[in-house]
This record gives sequence, structure tokens and C-alpha cells, in this order.
Amino acid sequence: MPVHVISYDTAHPGDTSDLLQNLARFDPLKIRRLALLVKTDGNSDLNDFSRSYGLQSAGLAIEQFGGRALLERSTFLFSSGCEGAMTPFGQLFVDVVDVADVADAPAAQATHSSALAFGCARSRPLTGDEIGTLVHADLVTQTVQAAMADAGVAEADVSLVIVKTPVMSRVPATARQAVNKRITSAYSKAVAALGAGVALAEVERAQIKPETFDADPTLHARRAMVFSGNEVDYVEVLLLANRAGAAGDLYVQTGSMRDLLDAGGLRRMFLAAGCRIGADGEVEDSERVVATLVKAGATSDGRVRGRRTTIKSSHIDMDKHVRAAVSGVLGSVLGDTRAFISANTVHQAPPGGGLCACVVRRSAGE
Repeated sequence: MPVHVISYDTAHPGDTSDLLQNLARFDPLKIRRLALLVKTDGNSDLNDFSRSYGLQSAGLAIEQFGGRALLERSTFLFSSGCEGAMTPFGQLFVDVVDVADVADAPAAQATHSSALAFGCARSRPLTGDEIGTLVHADLVTQTVQAAMADAGVAEADVSLVIVKTPVMSRVPATARQAVNKRITSAYSKAVAALGAGVALAEVERAQIKPETFDADPTLHARRAMVFSGNEVDYVEVLLLANRAGAAGDLYVQTGSMRDLLDAGGLRRMFLAAGCRIGADGEVEDSERVVATLVKAGATSDGRVRGRRTTIKSSHIDMDKHVRAAVSGVLGSVLGDTRAFISANTVHQAPPGGGLCACVVRRSAGE
């Protein structure tokens, strides 16, 4: 079952024309699993409906292409915010049953010791009283475990877990005003990150308590990227792994960044993935890179390498600052503006640090 990863462009959040054109390569009856990871235009605020619009449009497009059965085998993770030099685009992940069913993919017949596999899972809906609680964290753990089972991998095989988690739009009537932070995006990400960390055996379940969420910087997962939205009331997971014996020529490599200016961390990741870095510091064989993902954060005081910035004090949301800055750093290394960049690494990296990942196509000799 070889995996295919294809980038497609969008003219606006609801545009699916390029998506449908790329889907035409496949026989919908031979698709085991389909996932979309999408960066849309939008301001990411509560009154921003770009994600909802994109989600609805993608669902209609997939159903148009493959019917209700394919829609039920599909996972959609939408994130808004394309500040800086970041192109709004989508990443299409397709796991097909037989490579012969793909019109133009002879390379996918290659056999390596391991290759990219992905798994998906969705939780039941959460109630408003459950979002931001230990119930929420445990549900993330269970959903990540279900995605591992879907991919046919164990904890050690997992390279990256991408989690979409719900945010409350209001404080439940049963909640005290002191827990108002439960309605924030950061808090939801914190809960989900620790839940994912438990599933990956990176955080002990006994360590996570309500008072640790978005508060204890010593606790963090190492292979989870989490983003949130109020357009969903469930947890959705896309898991990437290198599975022994999997077909195909794609491979996922992860890395870390010490801060949002760490171009060296990005280069080390691409080098570990087998890419070449030129004398100018740019990836020379970027055509082999089929996906790049970065999760970047800022320190609690907004300082970068000891210097004061307005990341935390500006009227512009911190996440927007971070996405814009990282888009320039990554663009200078990769030479491309199509990358999935998300901000706020709460419980996903050490304070101010970040994580990165890329999916590459192996060269002929590898």
C-alpha cells in the first residue's frame, strides 16, 4: 500500500479545483485512506470562518470524487494563518491499495527497508464541559493510539503526530470564572500535546493534571504538532511514521529548532533526510522534498536570543508574528513558500523551541 503526498494550491479557502485535478490520478475504490493537511487564508480569530468554509468545500469535493464511502475514509485538518512568505495550499495524503491503480507513479513500486506510512483517527465529539479537562487529554491519547493502529505501527516507529483539537467558544455554565483560560487556543493545545505525549510514551499519565496544562514547561511531547479550532468539537489525528516493509519511496524525517531563527536546525533536518545543502545554505535538491512542516514558538517574555521583541507585547497576536518570521527563515533554506507552519509550541517543545519535519523522496541510490 504505497503512500502518495501531493501539494495543491488554493485560490481561496474554498477552492478545490487543484485538489480535484490531483485526485483524478487515483481510483477512489483503491484508496484505503485519504487525508488533507491544509493552510488557509484567514486571520485565525473567532470570527474567521475560513477553516469552516474550507472544511465544507473539501468534504463536498471528496464526496463528489469518491462518494460517501471515500468521505468516511478521509481526514481533514485545516489551519488558518498564512502570514509572511507562506502560500495558502493543501497537502494531499493518499494510501492506495495497489500501485498499479495510480496512473503516473512507477517510482512508488520501489522497496526499501522502511517507507512512509500514515494513519488517521477521530474521537467522539467532546462536550463544552469536557474541553480543556483530563477527559480531553485522555481522549487525545486514545485517538493517537487509534491512529497508530490504523497505520500499523508501534510507538517507536512514529515520527510525527499532527493533532487538531477543539476550542471552547464560551465558558460552560458549570465552570468557575477562574478557569476562563480553558477557552484559549493555547490551553487546548497544551491539553492535546500532553495527551499525545502519553500515547507516545514521552509523558507519564500520572504527571498530567489540570494545574500542569499550559503551566509546567518541563513537560512536553517531542513528536507532536498540535493546532486548534472552534469549527470542530472532536479530536482529529494524522500520524506519520516510517514502517518496516512499507512500499514506496517516501520517508519522513523530523528535527528540532532551538528558536524561531534556527535555520541550522532546519538544515540539519534536511541533511538527515538525505538532501544536499549548497554553499549558500539552500537545499539544492528541493524537488525531492514533498512536504515540510514546522511548529515554532516563543519564550514567555518574547525575547529572541536575548534581545527584546514585540512578539508578546504587540497588538498583533503572537502566533502571527511567529508564522511570519519562520516563513522567511524556512523559505531562505528551502527556497519554497509552500510549507505548513504553525505557532505556539506549548508542551510540544522546550520553551521558545520548536520542531520540524519533512517528507522526502529517496534518490535512486538510497
